[in-house]
Amino acid sequence: MIKRIIINILLLILTLLEFSKVYLTPEIHEIIGITLIILIIIHLIQNKRYLQSINKTRTGNILFITNILLLITFTLTVLTGLLSSQLIPILNIHQITTNYLHKILAYITLILISIHLGLNLNKTFKKIEDKIRNKKLEQTIKVIIILIGIISFIQLDYLNHLTGNIGFSTNNTNIIINTLQYLSVVLAITLITHQLNKISS
Repeated sequence: MIKRIIINILLLILTLLEFSKVYLTPEIHEIIGITLIILIIIHLIQNKRYLQSINKTRTGNILFITNILLLITFTLTVLTGLLSSQLIPILNIHQITTNYLHKILAYITLILISIHLGLNLNKTFKKIEDKIRNKKLEQTIKVIIILIGIISFIQLDYLNHLTGNIGFSTNNTNIIINTLQYLSVVLAITLITHQLNKISS
């Protein structure tokens, strides 16, 4: 259980760091990417029984579809990353299109990761909600998290990244702030997903 939690935390931290590419050397960016591949394989092995036990309820179906889409986009992100690799130049096909596809797929993957978390962290959310007890305080905290996520989404020009637009830059902070902004986006989408799932179940 502890090993699983450590792997999950490492996955999230390294994933967020990958979105600070502008502050990293290409080599470090790719080394983190390779590490993520290894951690994802470990994560899938650790959760093999969980994946097989997803039930066929409405939530289960959404979770199954999300997991499949996440696996597809992550795999395509890795493949397009390898095709623009500087560490493995033999694979680098030197095409701008590949770089843009890599970026677009990565940003789609981050959204799917957030939804995946929102559907899987029900027990964690329940523990937090039980500890807070005060419903008004709980709702206020949730609204603040979502608002911060929306502000970060805008500040990061997430839509421009998501659609592969060019001619803009968000290099006006530092790696810590940048990583925290992406974390805010993930938390907001995760929380929204959890709330929608909670309402509809």
